Amino acid sequence: MLICVSRGSYSCGKAFAESLAEKLGCLCIGREELLDRATEAGVAAGKLEMACLRPRGMTERMILEREHFQAFSVAYLARRALDGPLVYHGRTGHLLLQNVPHVLRVRIVADMETRIRSVEQRLGLDRVKARRYIEDVEDDRRRWVRTFYNLDWDAAAAYDVILNCDHASVSNLAAAFCKMAELPEFQETPAARSTLEDLLLAGQCRMALAKDDRTFNASFQVRAEHGVVTVTYLPRHAEAAQGIPEILQGVQGVTRVLPAMAATRILWVQERFDISSPTFTNLLDLADRWEAAVELMRLTSTDGSPIVERAISADPLKPAERAATGGIEEDSAGDTAGDTQESADDGGLEQTFTELAKQNRAGGRSTVRGNVRSLVDAVDTTTPYSLVVVGDAFLDKGKAARVRMTRELGNALHERLRVAVIQADEMKEQYLFGPRQLLTMLVFFGITAAIFLAVFTHQRQVLEMLARPGTRWRVLSAVVVVLLVPFVAYSYGKATHYLLKLIRME
Repeated sequence: MLICVSRGSYSCGKAFAESLAEKLGCLCIGREELLDRATEAGVAAGKLEMACLRPRGMTERMILEREHFQAFSVAYLARRALDGPLVYHGRTGHLLLQNVPHVLRVRIVADMETRIRSVEQRLGLDRVKARRYIEDVEDDRRRWVRTFYNLDWDAAAAYDVILNCDHASVSNLAAAFCKMAELPEFQETPAARSTLEDLLLAGQCRMALAKDDRTFNASFQVRAEHGVVTVTYLPRHAEAAQGIPEILQGVQGVTRVLPAMAATRILWVQERFDISSPTFTNLLDLADRWEAAVELMRLTSTDGSPIVERAISADPLKPAERAATGGIEEDSAGDTAGDTQESADDGGLEQTFTELAKQNRAGGRSTVRGNVRSLVDAVDTTTPYSLVVVGDAFLDKGKAARVRMTRELGNALHERLRVAVIQADEMKEQYLFGPRQLLTMLVFFGITAAIFLAVFTHQRQVLEMLARPGTRWRVLSAVVVVLLVPFVAYSYGKATHYLLKLIRME
C-alpha cells in the first residue's frame, strides 16, 4: 500500500495523512523529512526551492540540482515503500512515483475561508494578509510543480480522489478512506514491487554519479531494469561519462551498466532565439523524436575581429566540499547572473538553453561575433551532427541581402559538416507531421490508387494500345510510358514518405 497525499497550505493535508497512517497502522512521512534527508545527502534543496521562485527561472546549475533532488527523492520514497505500507504527504509524491501502478493519489482541499481563519489563528495575521499569504504560498507551489514536471498542480486528472475537509472531520474522512485504501487495485503486486526496486536502483545510481568528482557536474538520465542500468548522457558530457562503469559497479544490485550517448545532435543557428516561436516548438518535437541534443549557436555581426564565446556554467561545490557544508552553499555569480544581468541582451540564448535543459535536450551554446566565415570556422567538425537548422540571421540587412546571406551560410555549413542543412521554416514540412502533411499524403495515395485502378481495370485497352501497329502508335505508347511511370513512382514515393513520418520511421 502506497498513498501519496497532495496538500495545499493550511488545508488539513498533514493531519489527514497522519490520521490515515495511524488507522492503517503504517509509516507516515512528510515533505519536510524528505527535504532534511536530501540536504544531509548534499543536495541543495533550499537553493533549488528559491531558484523556482526567480522571475527568470533556473540556471543550468539549478537544473542539475533539480536532477539530483528528483533522483534522491525517488530513491528515498521507493526505499521506504519497499519496507512496508507508506503514507506520504507533500506536494508531488504521486508525480515522483508516477510509474508505480498501485499508488493511491489523493488531493486534500479546503474552503478559502477555513484556511484564512487557520492562518489568522496560527500566525496572528489579519484577514487581508492571511489571504495574501495563502495565495503566495499556493503560487509558489504551482511554480514548483510547473518547473519540475511541466504540469498543472490543480489538474483534477492527476489524482484518484479529491477530498474536501469542510464538511467532515479529518478523523472521520480518514476512517472512511481506509476502505478505499484496502481495494485490490491499490495493493502491492510483484510487478509493482519490481518497479519500485528499479526506481530505487536508478535513483541510487544517479546519486552515486552526483557524488563522484568525475561526474558530479554532468547531466545523466538513468534507467534500471532488473539490475541492468542504462545511463544516457549528452555529447558534451562524453569525457565525464567515461567513469560511469567504474562508479556504478560499486552500487548494490547493479549487474550490468550500459552507458549510451544521446542518439544524435542538432545544430540550431540563429541571431535571436525565442522559446515561444514555432521554430523552437518544432525543433523540440524533432529532438524528442530523434532522442537528440540541440546545440545553440548565435551569430551576431561585429566591426572588429571575429569573436567566439562559449558559455561555461559556474561549477557547484564538489561532493567532498559539499559534504562538509551539508549541501548549504553561498550564492555564486553563476546563480545570480540571471537576476543581476536582466538588462544584458543575449538574444534569448540563455533562456532557450535553460528551456532545452529542462527537457534534457541541451547540447551546448555559443555566440559568434563576426560573419559567415567566422561561424563556419567556429563549428566543431568532430561533433556528430545529424541536422543543421538555420533560422533568422543577419537581421540588420535588407530582405534580399538577408535571404542571400542565409543561403550562403547554409551552403557553407553543408560543405563543412557534410550533413543536411535546412531553413527553420522548412523543418516542419520535411521532418514533422501535421494536418497539412496528412492531407498531402491522402492526396498522393488517392492519385496512386486511381492510376493503378484505371490501369488494372482497363488492361485490354492498355495492351491493345501498346501492341497497335504503326510508328505513330509506337511513339505515342513510348511517350505515355515514359511520362506515366515516373509520375506513379513520384506519387507513390511521396505518399510512402509521409506515411513513414506518420509512424515515426525517419
